[in-house]
Amino acid sequence: MANFIVADDESTAARVRSVLSFHDPDAPAAEAVTSTSAVGRLAREKDAGVVVVSLPADPAAALELVARLAPYVGGGLLAVGPTSDARLVVGALRAGASDYLDRGELEVELAAALKRLAAPRAAANLGKVVAVLGACGGAGASTIAANLAVALAADRGSAGLADLKLETGDLAALLDLKPKFTLADLSRNGAAFDRAMLERTLVRHESGAALLAAPARVADAALVRVETVARALDLAREIFPFTIVDVDHSYREEQLAALGASDVLLLPLRLDFNALRNVHRALEHLGRLGLAGGRARLVVNRGGRPGEVPRAKAEEALGMKIVHVVPEDVKTVARANDNGVPVVIEAPNSRAGRALVQLARSLAPAPEKAGPAVRAGARGGWRSWRRRAAATAAT
Repeated sequence: MANFIVADDESTAARVRSVLSFHDPDAPAAEAVTSTSAVGRLAREKDAGVVVVSLPADPAAALELVARLAPYVGGGLLAVGPTSDARLVVGALRAGASDYLDRGELEVELAAALKRLAAPRAAANLGKVVAVLGACGGAGASTIAANLAVALAADRGSAGLADLKLETGDLAALLDLKPKFTLADLSRNGAAFDRAMLERTLVRHESGAALLAAPARVADAALVRVETVARALDLAREIFPFTIVDVDHSYREEQLAALGASDVLLLPLRLDFNALRNVHRALEHLGRLGLAGGRARLVVNRGGRPGEVPRAKAEEALGMKIVHVVPEDVKTVARANDNGVPVVIEAPNSRAGRALVQLARSLAPAPEKAGPAVRAGARGGWRSWRRRAAATAAT
């Protein structure tokens, strides 16, 4: 199969051609075509190999070009453009691009992408990414994320967990972990890191969950780049059967990249009018961005409180079914969070503990194994009283 470069300027085409030649010196030289002639040329080729497309400046034209090229590409469609526009990155991937490369780091990113294409992976063997988005305050999204990762690790042997609440991340504290490295450290390499580097950045919990922690300092949040998040989640699919991502409701570009990469989007909420209003606004916004759809699932946290909005009324207001309810169990959850021990370990037979395990199992059927997903006896030495500056009853 012939390789192609789609670019309207010769300098970009020359940069791409140089990397392609170095990657496979025995392959025929890639043919360079302009964006206006590319579709017709690839249509005549029938089954092109690797196609590297330098995206036009206009986002709408860029996405249309990717969508029109994708049906004719057999070896991988690599889109090159700015990474400052998260919607463009997500849109290009959804339109059919195999990978998105930062124009400013073209040589490094193209070389890494070609290596990934040369080692194809069976999609069935890749893990799932589950984003947890607390669109309303006090929804307990971080508590749910931490417990899901631990429960899934117990069932599946391991699970990933990423804290994208860059300024306020609590997952390390909720699991009583002390990360040596964080997402900010990983971001110093942009997207130029491999699986081994990601694994060195993770901090391991005794349950089998592995955390990619939020930056230790608020100032370091600015270091986190959208391409780092996208690359980390892509690699996490190779390592873990499930990766849980605690997403912030700021909807910044790195958050949108995580939402776009997710297979399932959980939206925890309380059954009160303020929460319903905020979740409705979030669903509208995500819908406009193409990030909701059939992936979104509503999960009530702290359900069963006096005076709450009836479940049927909430479903009617949001136009969606509620798939799961974690009941009110404030003392149990507060004690577990203060101890730095997930509820599914601290109190597995509590109402909240059982519901969280059920939620984890609803993401995929658990493999057959002896005993419950999480055992009370596993708490062992994990039950040490928390010492942190700001303890919260339920994050």
